[in-house]
Amino acid sequence: MNSPDSLIRSVAESIARRIADQTRPVRSLSSVVKLAENDEADEALDDLAHVIEYFRISIHRAEYDQLVAAAGQLHAMDSLTNLNVEQFVAEQN
Repeated sequence: MNSPDSLIRSVAESIARRIADQTRPVRSLSSVVKLAENDEADEALDDLAHVIEYFRISIHRAEYDQLVAAAGQLHAMDSLTNLNVEQFVAEQN
């Protein structure tokens, strides 16, 4: 089983690669990666959910599933449900 930190970092990096031409959200995603690398998974998950919601970033179903897995391990599903992150899931971008 992957750690929450690695799951969150993986999703943030995947999104950042996909939207590399958008400076502001990529910078925010870099901050999420740093949090995950510093074992601050709870904060990283919450920040990632806010970045997705604020910039209205489409995410893949597999990415969302990774976030759900991380949130489950952290007992922090509210980070995803409070912002209704699932609404940003697109089957493929």
